Amino acid sequence: MASSRVRRSGNLRPLSDLLTELGERADMRYGRRRLDTTEALADALRVVMGEDVSARCRPAGYSGSVAILACRSSAAAQVIAMHLPEVLAELQQRVPHRDVAELRLSVAPERWVLS
Repeated sequence: MASSRVRRSGNLRPLSDLLTELGERADMRYGRRRLDTTEALADALRVVMGEDVSARCRPAGYSGSVAILACRSSAAAQVIAMHLPEVLAELQQRVPHRDVAELRLSVAPERWVLS
């Protein structure tokens, strides 16, 4: 029975070359940048709001240049809303690019696992 797999011919490429090539792709660089921004945003929340309040809100996604923070309750969202300019300023100090120009809050208790 003949195999339906198509085999490539030629020399095998080292994995490090393939990973370097992947890292140079624009979509991979953008994804890494978003991950760095998400981590910096979580850190900025902790610095500005403290551990207790920041534990009730976390980065949830992006819409263009807007970062969306999902809060556990409307009370947490209200407290954080008063400090959004400070959080944004802290974020912009932590990342060299200006991908995020605005922060928005959403109340999404269903996204939180009860502990």
